[in-house]
Amino acid sequence: MLSLLNTIKPWNFFVFAAIVIEFVFMWVTPPLQAPDEFNHFYRAYQISDGHFLPERTAHRLGGEVPVCFNDFMTPYFYAATNIKYVLYDLEVQESGSVAFNDSIKEFKDFPNTAYYSPVSYAPQAFAMFMARQFNCSVSMVYYAGRIGGFIFWLVIMFLVIKIVPVYKWLFTVLILLPMNLYVTNSLSADTVTNCLGLLFIALVLKFTFSDNKIGIKQLLLLLILIVLIAMAKVVYVGAIVLLFLIPLNKFVNKLWRFGSIAVIFLVAFTVVYCWSETIMRFYITYAEYDPEHNFYIGLNSCANYNAQKAYILEHGFYFFTVIYNSIFRHPEQFLIGYIGAFGQSDIAMKNITYVVAYVFILFLAVTESNKFIFNWRQKVIIFVAAFGSFVLLLLSQHLIWDCVGEGIVDMVQGRYLIPIFPLLFILFSNNKVKPNYSPLLFILPFLIVLNGYAARKIYYRFYVESYTTKTEFFCGFEEKDTLENYLTTNNGIKLNSMKMQVKDTSFSGNYSTYLPPPSQYNLQFGLNYKIKSLNRGDMIEIIARQRGEGGQLVIAGKGKKGKEFFLASKAHSLNKVNGWNKLYSIFTMPEDADTSGASFFIWNPTNKKLYFDHLSFKIKKYERGY
Repeated sequence: MLSLLNTIKPWNFFVFAAIVIEFVFMWVTPPLQAPDEFNHFYRAYQISDGHFLPERTAHRLGGEVPVCFNDFMTPYFYAATNIKYVLYDLEVQESGSVAFNDSIKEFKDFPNTAYYSPVSYAPQAFAMFMARQFNCSVSMVYYAGRIGGFIFWLVIMFLVIKIVPVYKWLFTVLILLPMNLYVTNSLSADTVTNCLGLLFIALVLKFTFSDNKIGIKQLLLLLILIVLIAMAKVVYVGAIVLLFLIPLNKFVNKLWRFGSIAVIFLVAFTVVYCWSETIMRFYITYAEYDPEHNFYIGLNSCANYNAQKAYILEHGFYFFTVIYNSIFRHPEQFLIGYIGAFGQSDIAMKNITYVVAYVFILFLAVTESNKFIFNWRQKVIIFVAAFGSFVLLLLSQHLIWDCVGEGIVDMVQGRYLIPIFPLLFILFSNNKVKPNYSPLLFILPFLIVLNGYAARKIYYRFYVESYTTKTEFFCGFEEKDTLENYLTTNNGIKLNSMKMQVKDTSFSGNYSTYLPPPSQYNLQFGLNYKIKSLNRGDMIEIIARQRGEGGQLVIAGKGKKGKEFFLASKAHSLNKVNGWNKLYSIFTMPEDADTSGASFFIWNPTNKKLYFDHLSFKIKKYERGY
């Protein structure tokens, strides 16, 4: 057994493990559940459609995307924005059957991803472009992008592990950490960035320890990579410092060495400047944004790039405070996120899992046998490159996302450190501690347990209910009692009909109900249902079919402190069938309702008659504090 493990090469093991684990992650992770993936989807599509720069109106930033995307994305939107919401088979099937149609488009806001260059989405956008050439569903276009990104990542990571001359097993483990796999299993721009960053590191280390001289081809390759990194995510150009690892004797002479590095520096920062000047022409602050479209756009209401930059320049030592606070005030955010925090960074594993993971990584870094060992000068260069990239990351985040003068970067996500942390771990290289064993003996169970646990957490979050009690009913508006109330599948619940039952206009069956225009009967509300007890955190799911446009589903009442609440939704429309939209709304109670309870009803604020059928209603209650 041990002899067999010793024959397995890290890069071959990686390919097998990556495909198996990614298949599991693909199965348990619904579409659009990585951070900001809705907006990454829009930007990737925009690029696949040949629009490499975003579109800006006077007060909005994004681009034109097919209207059919709405029908595909609806259930996944609720899953991404409500930690208690789980997906049902029927919803997934209906979403997956939505046909791709780009003949009708609408403007979508995605200002947080609009600044990414086409480099960041090249493999995903190409795969989406190819899928669109066939008569396919929106789901197929989405998954084509996801699979295209994974194939690109698989090839580049294979090359990274094969090329890097030191710590092949350590790099294999770091690349197969759950967070890296989760990001790769999405349309996130981080996939390409991580690939370019790690490939640059691997090539520099290869050239550092190679017996061959550095020629034009090698320098050109490094130049192309650093330019692509600058285009993908400018903060990682700090890795350019690693070029000083390459010894003088690998160049023709000293002038050739420093001249080559200077040219690479100059070209990289010229690209950074040009792209920054180009894309910042589209910049728009939250305060300037159209208030009707500033929900879920990924902007902080108090952030202002220009004001933040001015504040940093006017306060000489301010940014040093930002660096200190961001590292030491809540490091658990990025330390946890580097190993694995899924969904919108709200699906975490147990704390002990992260401790064990870091202990194992450090153990592997200290004990893995390497032909080459870094000297102290090289370790200083590696640390400067890593820390420099981290500081640029903090600066970028602080300029764009944080309140002016806030003094800390709140959004240091662990996934941003995927191209940085390997540089810190390889600093533990030494030639003193070298146990005689196959690393795979410990790596294999570590990866199986860690990724298996992560997959289980993801699956339970999106597909397994966690409520303590549930009240539900269905009403097809077919039967009424003697008081003209509609009967439901729950014997204790009836809906007032206001004598608005109508025959021969139904989604299925013989009857439906309707609300007339308010001007006709001065009647805007119907189908009232009194809910006796609603507590903070309770979730209400409402699904109905509607013929017409504009009806709203409402939960209204008073909180225990006397303040009225009115939760109204125009409802996302999903899969129009024979003229009937499928309305879909989710409410989570923001506070406890008072003793009088709350009311559900349908509201017609339009000047048209609206028909309703197939009303499904659920109230789910959870443990306090969930």
